[in-house]
Amino acid sequence: MVRRGSRRQCLTPGIEYLSGPYLRREYPPLPDCQRRIAGTRLGTIFRVYERTRRGAVMKSTKALLVSLQKLVQDFFEKHLSIQRNASPNTILAYRDAIRLFLRFAAEQSGSHADELDFSILDADLVRSFLEWLKKERGCGARTCNHRLAVLKAFARYVASVAPEHLERCRRIRELPRAHFEHPEVQYLDDDEILELASAFGPTALKRDRALFLLLYNTGARAQEIVNLDLADIRLAAVPIVTLQGKGRKQRSCPLWTKTVNALKQWLDERGPDAGPLLLNAQGRRLTRSGIAYILRKLSERAQLSPKHAKRVTPHVIRHTTAMHLLQAGVDITTIAAWLGHSQLSTTHGYIEIDLRMKQKAVAATTAIPEIVHAKYPEGQLLAWLTQLGKRPRYAQAPSQKTQHLLKEDRQQRITACST
Repeated sequence: MVRRGSRRQCLTPGIEYLSGPYLRREYPPLPDCQRRIAGTRLGTIFRVYERTRRGAVMKSTKALLVSLQKLVQDFFEKHLSIQRNASPNTILAYRDAIRLFLRFAAEQSGSHADELDFSILDADLVRSFLEWLKKERGCGARTCNHRLAVLKAFARYVASVAPEHLERCRRIRELPRAHFEHPEVQYLDDDEILELASAFGPTALKRDRALFLLLYNTGARAQEIVNLDLADIRLAAVPIVTLQGKGRKQRSCPLWTKTVNALKQWLDERGPDAGPLLLNAQGRRLTRSGIAYILRKLSERAQLSPKHAKRVTPHVIRHTTAMHLLQAGVDITTIAAWLGHSQLSTTHGYIEIDLRMKQKAVAATTAIPEIVHAKYPEGQLLAWLTQLGKRPRYAQAPSQKTQHLLKEDRQQRITACST
């Protein structure tokens, strides 16, 4: 029954809406094709439910696996390539680090790399990965720090697009970098540069001479030399070369007359066709390993003395350029712009090296002996000038007679003043 006045008069109560105990609803009969399913026992229903639940779990797990693969792909294709506009070398370095880490994670989990779930990628696994790099692969602290920086960048990206992994990514980003001692910077002095330059005989390749002078002139990195095209140099009017450094930053460096002459001789042999500036024997762009090979053969041909026996690499020549500019009195800001350093702290390292070198030179120098002037007998005039302005001092106390005379003199002056 319903209370009087609890509903509107226009509504007619239906029998199914009356208050009272809940009764089982009666449904219309099922079709013949579904009667067998409806008449199954309760155990069969539970088995169907369990099978459906397992299928849903498998589907959700597969979705998680795909999401990890999608995160990795989007990190390279969208974040690095489009948003960050990273250079191809940067993308390759990031690719090598993440590929190495995924292989290590697959070995630790005992599964294939495609079956990895993001839940196993935590800070503990990253620590184990860094230890594995040090012990098994013999990587130094700088290499381990670079691998860690790549994983931190990936964790930062995952946290921005998948907030459910925010806490896990935060722990990875808080991992500290390894401390390391900065090795002493190797550079060549003037005699070593002359020995290398004299190693170019009349039969030497014009390309090798141009490469050596270009490296020493600009202090460029090996990859910057590799990326040079014919359109990046200008030999007329004010000769300059345009280099593209890290982060797609461009800078221009002036060229010496010797460098310009060497480049002109190489271009006469190379031809005026557009494309890479330096070519290998196959007519393709010279690589970094090719530059290292040319410098190694050059140092062997120069036959550096044991005193000057150093490993000549493109980066050693880069350090040499920086030190020679500093010793020539060039401003530190100009050197930083010349080398393409984004931070002055990197260039200040050369100042510290130059100061230590100067301190060693000072320590090795014999001290100048103190000059002792000869003493000549002073005459009366010099003796008088020496005593001029000095108050007279008594070697001993005045005698009683002298004290009496001084007393009488003082009394006479007092009497004269009173009269």
